[in-house]
Amino acid sequence: MEHISKALTKLNHQDSEASVDEVSEIEKYYVDKSSWVASSGIPLRFRGKDFSNYEVNKNNELAFNMSKKYAEEIPLKTNMDYKSLGLYSKEDWGVGKTHLVCAIAKRLIERCRNTNPVLYITEPDMLLRLRGTFNKQDSAETETIVYKELTTIPVLIVDDVGKEDVADPRFVQRVWFYIINTRYNNLLPVIITSNLTPDGIAHYLGGSRGNEATADRLYEMLNGEYYEIKGERYKGDSYRRKLNSGSEK
Repeated sequence: MEHISKALTKLNHQDSEASVDEVSEIEKYYVDKSSWVASSGIPLRFRGKDFSNYEVNKNNELAFNMSKKYAEEIPLKTNMDYKSLGLYSKEDWGVGKTHLVCAIAKRLIERCRNTNPVLYITEPDMLLRLRGTFNKQDSAETETIVYKELTTIPVLIVDDVGKEDVADPRFVQRVWFYIINTRYNNLLPVIITSNLTPDGIAHYLGGSRGNEATADRLYEMLNGEYYEIKGERYKGDSYRRKLNSGSEK
């Protein structure tokens, strides 16, 4: 990143000229980062969101600070053995969880030089992709390909965990065990958001059904900490409504 900065300084300085190689490096840097944002899965609606335009209040300040700290301090390398991150809002929607995790993703992309370090996906989309591989004739990808993407990316972000009721909870538990167990063994973190409480997440993953392995591993990866974002719907002060009404900072 430092050599990019020096090249930009030369390019913008009236008395200096950047070399052809330096200009090429600058162009490659920005083209690559643009393609990374697209391939990371960050939704179009959130590609303009970052920490600078997050609406901070007393109900989300801790989650905001921990998310920003996480994005700045996580070491972007293979087998980083860094803690995971969990954000939740108890039955409150539109409180800014997706904005925060997309801000993390964008900052990780800014920090990384060699390859895209992050994948964002919602849990419903993740399960849909995996189910789609069951029809071998119609599927453009295999179950192995999907799992490889989910388990080898340096930082995996899964949004809206437990948002929808599922017909086959055992399928969901198998999916999560494979993802969490593989990332746990390979020292790779996961970032999750949910409208369930920590106990609700453990229950959803199978912790109350005699299948505690997934919840236990995730709890250890999180260092036992989830960060809550409380809503203010009773005040008519929804985070999403505030942003859509143009009150974004």
